[in-house]
Amino acid sequence: MPRLALVIDDLGYMQPELVTRLCSLPVSFSVAVLPYQEFTRDSADIAHRLGKEVMLHLPMEPIGYPGPGRDPGPNAILYNLPEPEVRRRVRMALDGIPHRVGVNNHMGSRITPDRTRMGWVLQELKARKLFFVDSRTEKDSVAYDVAEQLGIPAVQRKVFLDDDKAFPEMEKQWDRALKLAEKEGSVLIIGHIYPETVEALEKLVPRSKGQVRFVKASELAK
Repeated sequence: MPRLALVIDDLGYMQPELVTRLCSLPVSFSVAVLPYQEFTRDSADIAHRLGKEVMLHLPMEPIGYPGPGRDPGPNAILYNLPEPEVRRRVRMALDGIPHRVGVNNHMGSRITPDRTRMGWVLQELKARKLFFVDSRTEKDSVAYDVAEQLGIPAVQRKVFLDDDKAFPEMEKQWDRALKLAEKEGSVLIIGHIYPETVEALEKLVPRSKGQVRFVKASELAK
């Protein structure tokens, strides 16, 4: 059966009740947890306890920062930081997420097209034997290519589930992911910990069980 890896981003600031509800879905998937948030540790612990794969959702500078809606959060990887500070921030973020086995980028459209800066970030991941998911928040991202060159297991997002939180739109993206999985053998889809997304997944996951095999992101990273 084709494989589908679902990654749910932005855990850390949402109430533990919603995280528990999400992670109670009876299939394999991965969650990406933001560092330095009120519920960062709780979220990682809940996901791990309920058998989900935990990743660090690493905050990185987007294009347009510091404009409205463009704040990646505290201690983000910013373009103008010197190399030692970038590496320190990566290590600090990694240390803040218990149970994490991989990393994906939060925002980052200013950083992911930059080979030098992605090299600094990814070398820190390699030192800890972690895998990397390129969230593809920027079409010109080189993050996946740099990971490959460094010999880091990596995979790229193909579909965003919930750019539009209306159920018919999410259903459309989900069906697109299923078709891609069938065509290519596997697909990685990213959603976010919105109440609407959790509710949608409670409908979409059960009906897809015969069509795809649900896997963790690490199983597609090669």
